[in-house]
Amino acid sequence: MVMRTFLFVPGHIDSMLSKAPNVDADCIAFCLEDAVPAINKVEARVKVRKALDEGGFGNKNLFVRINSMDTGLTLLDLDAVACKNLSGFVYPMANNADDIRNFSAQLSLIEHQHGLEVGSFSIVVLIETPQAVINAYELAQASERVVALLFGCEDYMAAMESRYAENEMSLFVPRSNVAIAARAAGVEAIDTPYVNMDDYTGLKRFASTGRDLGMSGMLVMSPKQIPIIKECYSQSVEEVEIAESIVNASKLAARQGKGIVVVDGNFVSPPTVKQSKKLLERALLVKSFEEG
Repeated sequence: MVMRTFLFVPGHIDSMLSKAPNVDADCIAFCLEDAVPAINKVEARVKVRKALDEGGFGNKNLFVRINSMDTGLTLLDLDAVACKNLSGFVYPMANNADDIRNFSAQLSLIEHQHGLEVGSFSIVVLIETPQAVINAYELAQASERVVALLFGCEDYMAAMESRYAENEMSLFVPRSNVAIAARAAGVEAIDTPYVNMDDYTGLKRFASTGRDLGMSGMLVMSPKQIPIIKECYSQSVEEVEIAESIVNASKLAARQGKGIVVVDGNFVSPPTVKQSKKLLERALLVKSFEEG
């Protein structure tokens, strides 16, 4: 699944809902949780379901961020928005594998009640607490429905009593841990958003660092951030050319009985070949996604 850009849209705001189909994000998550005041929850459910039924989102991956089970609102959220146009759900404030296993069981119930195939809905696990950061791998493996871990830094920082630091060094460990856990479990790793919305130079640095750490995409604060983030999380022409040369050189080396060679200054060995093949696979996946 392509998840370079992941945009949350408040479920009760008509103007944002109407613009959502035309936003160039890979993934859209309609929010029924923090972005929606308590008095607007019922209204948001109705509006999100209407938006899903009306469609017009092309090949975007569509999710709904529901309220966690300790709120007592989860089943109400699920029952209101479950439909065939929905890819899955973002589960907030998960702390351990039991949270996800219990939520997955609720999804099976909802799928059965709505006449949908069991397993239709995937789960994006929102990592927002120190406990979740520690349990990230366990959370990623808690259900076959889990397709991604998404790091949300604000609640994490509040719990840690930490501060924003130069080059976001206070977030280096949790970002790394979430990326490692996701990759180890074979799911996507989605980075926390860059909150200085008018700082596009900083955004590019932040997104580039995220990809260097192993993230596969990031949360978007504003549609204006999308082009820069997509650029950072897409494979450049140069990257593709280098990867192709490494793969081709490995085939030649194998025919010559060589295990390790250097081509155009690039080290060709089993690990670099493996990485190059993954990059080429990702580039093809992105191309196919963008071509619809």
